[in-house]
Amino acid sequence: MTFDPDIYLLKQINNNDVDAFEVLYKKYYRPVYNYAKFFLKEESDCQDVVQDVFAYMWESRHKINITKSLKSYLLRACHNTCINHIKKHATSQNHISAFINSSDMYEDGYKAIFENELRKAIDDVVQELPQQCREIFKLSRLKGLKHKEIATLLKISPKTVETQIYRAIKVFKKRLIYLIITFFFIFF
Repeated sequence: MTFDPDIYLLKQINNNDVDAFEVLYKKYYRPVYNYAKFFLKEESDCQDVVQDVFAYMWESRHKINITKSLKSYLLRACHNTCINHIKKHATSQNHISAFINSSDMYEDGYKAIFENELRKAIDDVVQELPQQCREIFKLSRLKGLKHKEIATLLKISPKTVETQIYRAIKVFKKRLIYLIITFFFIFF
């Protein structure tokens, strides 16, 4: 039987060895971070995901049973954490685009189907918004204007803009999260 340093580290971590966990963290931080970067693009989001993965690893050290390589386990945990992060932030156009662009996670045919469904769902939600809310949302999310610019353009207060954006995002969260979750259950 060959000596596997990762299995040794896991046994030490299972015995509450903080130093062994630090070795594991230093060894796998960069691969997990790079994998998260593939999905999320934003450095702060990637760092949050990596911290969540390793925090879970430490908190679950007594019950984790790794049957494949440790690196594979950590990357799968990262993948799942990224999915959860995307679900939580699905209202942001940037996160939706990042999700759509992760093309090597599923075949192009499925990507096209999902992208069309998502765009149709976004258009439907935008059309269902009240007129002022819809106009503010389009200026903010589709044209990239800042709240103050929208307020000046529409001659309303920045607080009104903020409130309308918040309302639109609430609607998007309720409507689009179901589509994204359904996609993951079907194709992953």
